[in-house]
Amino acid sequence: MPLHIPAKPQIDFLLRTTKPFHHPEAAKDFLRLVLSYGPAYRPCQYGRSEPAREIFRETHLDSVLDAWLSGYGRTPEALENLPCSGQLMMRGRGPGKIRYFIAWRNWTERVLFNVIQLSLSRSFLRRSEEEMSRYVRFCDDLVRLFPPAHAELYDYVSAIPCTATENMLLPDDLSIRCPALKWRTYFGRPYVDLLGRETLLKAPCWKTEEVGDTVVVQLTGTVFEEIPPKLRAEVVEYLEESVDPEIRAQLGRGFLFRPFLASEPYDKRKKLVPVFPVREISGENHADS
Repeated sequence: MPLHIPAKPQIDFLLRTTKPFHHPEAAKDFLRLVLSYGPAYRPCQYGRSEPAREIFRETHLDSVLDAWLSGYGRTPEALENLPCSGQLMMRGRGPGKIRYFIAWRNWTERVLFNVIQLSLSRSFLRRSEEEMSRYVRFCDDLVRLFPPAHAELYDYVSAIPCTATENMLLPDDLSIRCPALKWRTYFGRPYVDLLGRETLLKAPCWKTEEVGDTVVVQLTGTVFEEIPPKLRAEVVEYLEESVDPEIRAQLGRGFLFRPFLASEPYDKRKKLVPVFPVREISGENHADS
């Protein structure tokens, strides 16, 4: 029996990057940004696993930094040369009910993305345009702070995979990353190099823009309305048409993006995956192993 995942009424942001997280400065920069956005973004509890029971205190951020590094307590140089991993979970109170999940890996046997995921209550964000605009600005600032290979902002209810599959586990394997097109999709350097900056900026949708080194493709004006399937298909087909005709003929339609629901099967041999900068994530000594 497949595992069915309940749809939670929240707006999610998911950032995947090959940039390293395993140093205190990354954690400090992240926490400074979180605290600068005020009470709705401030966590009250944190931990390395669920349930997160440690009390978040601004006067004791060293403890949060230690949790970010999973207690390794080593220098970034030492961590770069060790197969290790870490994760941090944080959550806040109502009405926003903010949740954070940070995961980083420095593995030699399997190279995966480092991940930042967060969510805010859907009902909280629907209170006013300013609340949703503020959330978008926060996500944009995270993109500038941690340049992603790919990031996405979307309504969890409408985008929820209906069953648990290997492809929905966090973080994703670089060799099969082929994202579905969400409400607001941030294409990082690997996708810009693959598809072309101008091609992405001219996508036939509600808005495109540059945020840091990424190009954002936003399908509609609001995240709270269902995205027309025809619109999504038009954008996908437009982007696929920018790829070399020989590649298109070899792979067939639908080679750039997986099905919208992660539970729908697809053949990864028929997908075009960008070349990701593996050296960034695995370290100088491990990149060629």
